[in-house]
Amino acid sequence: MSANESVPSVVWIRREWHLRNNPFPATGVARIGGTDARENGLLYEPDVHADQLKESIEKFVLGMSFSGLKFGYLWSAGVIPGESDARGFGKSVLMQHLAGAINADFGSTVYQQAGLDEADAREIPICSLFTGFDTAHVRTLGAALFAAVEYAVKFRTGDGPSLVGQLRRRLAERVGDSDVKELTKAVADTHRTLRGRTLGPPDDKLIVALCDEAPNAAADYLTKISSVSRSRNGALHMASFLLFAAAAGIKHVLLCCDQLEDLASTTTTKAKRDLEIERFRDIIVETLPMADMVTLVATMHPRASMTMRSAWSLADLPSFDLTPANRLRTVELPPLRDAIQAAQLLKPYLAAATKEDAQREDELFPFTADAVVCLFERSARKPRDVLRKAHVVLDAAAKRNLSRITGQDVEAALDVPVQRGPGQIELTESTGMPDWSRG
Repeated sequence: MSANESVPSVVWIRREWHLRNNPFPATGVARIGGTDARENGLLYEPDVHADQLKESIEKFVLGMSFSGLKFGYLWSAGVIPGESDARGFGKSVLMQHLAGAINADFGSTVYQQAGLDEADAREIPICSLFTGFDTAHVRTLGAALFAAVEYAVKFRTGDGPSLVGQLRRRLAERVGDSDVKELTKAVADTHRTLRGRTLGPPDDKLIVALCDEAPNAAADYLTKISSVSRSRNGALHMASFLLFAAAAGIKHVLLCCDQLEDLASTTTTKAKRDLEIERFRDIIVETLPMADMVTLVATMHPRASMTMRSAWSLADLPSFDLTPANRLRTVELPPLRDAIQAAQLLKPYLAAATKEDAQREDELFPFTADAVVCLFERSARKPRDVLRKAHVVLDAAAKRNLSRITGQDVEAALDVPVQRGPGQIELTESTGMPDWSRG
């Protein structure tokens, strides 16, 4: 190959930039449980929305454990007033991060981050589940609750145990025996303590599978359940899981529910949507053990709220309106404030893709600081948009075999010059570059 001949972009990315691949997601839509770290939401930087994460812990977690909160709402209202499409602000990955932090030690660290001492943090053990609606398979509350149980059984980060694996170990310690019969007996004893209305007898086969020492027993059992049964009996599977968790000493469960707007999809009839929303009250608020244990935190944005407001109100569920009067149950994710936040967003992706023995010039390499400023200015201030455009820009720069990516390269790749206005990030006097130390 001659000195002037260009090399393929993938070769350039790996050889010259010392990256394993393009670090950034092509879609920016978090696929929870996926194996591609760029797309599964695990490369989350808490400092991007540090204030809102802290607020979520205070309102949702402490509210659940100590104030009886039953419904919370994580909002994105958009960049401008009245914007209907307010997606891509990072709601899903914030909730996934919060669920993982809670499950790491049953809420102890999260409690202490909020200001509780160690003794108070151990008093009320909690765990968290993640679920969501979609237009393909999860279109009922029952199916969403079944998906939450699947999350407890199957989801894990790295080589760590699943939530069910952690709960089984905790249950065995409480019982003083790891025998399946003794563990299932403890769950049955927990069921007998219920005094209010239930959905009926729990799924004994699921409870046995949850108590089984074989790590895949519960997953294998759930896999065999038909899609029809998942939708019809998902609440019963959730109740069975909750009895198992309660026997292990868990007091409350934070159920993070993504894409509630898909329940308001145009493909769902009004009658069906109204019925499903009524079930939120009937199952989560009025039926044991859900009523005692579950707090639901749902994502929300303007388009979904307009479609669901009437049915939600008729079901007498707590308001999701983003108003000062409703501030104790709502948290709003704002748009990105400046290029410093955009840089914070990019760094984990670049670090994860960098080869182990590589010597990086800085944490943003191959981007220069002005390139990140340009990305921010072209991103509509949405995290998803920043990541998508970073993917496009990096590919374009690699095809051109650039040693670094500058602001001009960003503009060339995105094909739209940026007109910088007032209020942008300040430049340092000595270098004329953004002052990242302010972050």
